[in-house]
Amino acid sequence: MMKAILYSDWEKLELVDLPEPKPSAGEVLIKVGHVGICGSEIECVVQKHPRRQPPLIMGHEFAGTVVELGEGVTKLKVGQQVAVNPIIGCWKCRWCQQGRPNLCERRKLLSMQLPGAFAEFVVAPAENCHPLLEGMTTREGAFVEPVANAVHALRLAQTVLPDRVIVFGAGPIGLVCAQVARAFGATFIAIVEVLQQRIEFAKQFADVVINPKVEDLATRVKEVTENLGFDLALDAVGRSITRRLAVESVHPMGVVIWVGLHEDETTLPGMQIIYGEKVIKGSSAYTDADFATALKLVAAGKVKVNKMIHEFPLEQGVDVFWKLARSEAPEVVKALLRP
Repeated sequence: MMKAILYSDWEKLELVDLPEPKPSAGEVLIKVGHVGICGSEIECVVQKHPRRQPPLIMGHEFAGTVVELGEGVTKLKVGQQVAVNPIIGCWKCRWCQQGRPNLCERRKLLSMQLPGAFAEFVVAPAENCHPLLEGMTTREGAFVEPVANAVHALRLAQTVLPDRVIVFGAGPIGLVCAQVARAFGATFIAIVEVLQQRIEFAKQFADVVINPKVEDLATRVKEVTENLGFDLALDAVGRSITRRLAVESVHPMGVVIWVGLHEDETTLPGMQIIYGEKVIKGSSAYTDADFATALKLVAAGKVKVNKMIHEFPLEQGVDVFWKLARSEAPEVVKALLRP
């Protein structure tokens, strides 16, 4: 038996005892070292979103130790520490054949269609397991998945040289996007945030932090870019207003990448997009190549994940989850559970 946090019914999570899973052919059993609580999981529970239907064990940002090999697994060994790419493509469709399982219509995700890592043990395909690089811990390994999202977003923006970059939102993904942008060559980074506690924290990752509640964003954009506008805007919030402001913040031929998922409907300045030949792209998850790059960035310290982490034992996970859902823990940038 193992301890696990079960999303047992709509809006209900509980710590339970469940049978320990067994790996099938091509899979491995992993003892979870650390697992992150993702905003997408919180949103699904709060909104009763059908993408995650109870009963379900969530948790897709994780790293741990291989403790059992399924039949046919030869590239991993017992005792090896790994970070796990939770996206499982069909590898038959045109998107998978192009190395884009993130777009596969038949893809499965650990913590959505399959049990995730809010538990002491989890099963994962061996081919999805990336051995941690020398010096890494599972604490850092659990952050590879969020970093992979940022890597993918920045790669989508390579139609421009990301010299000046503006990031909307100083949550975990926004802060990671800022750091990955810097690692990819950005020389000036602005972060837009309205919560004071996040503003103070974000200052260590940006050249300037702008609060549009007390400053006029358009004016500040002109000031910090010498009236040129930003080359690249990354929206890690996903509200209609932040998507619009992202478009307005880039210069003609500038690129806007949407990462955040908070809202669906969005109103945009159509003429500005047309006359400025601005480019808007959506960014959905990541590829396995993005995941491998993220692993290297974390290992090299290019993304300083430890500054953002707050650790909690799995037994406190339900309480921590609901505090985050109710915005009652503003000091917590990224919560990791430790089974």
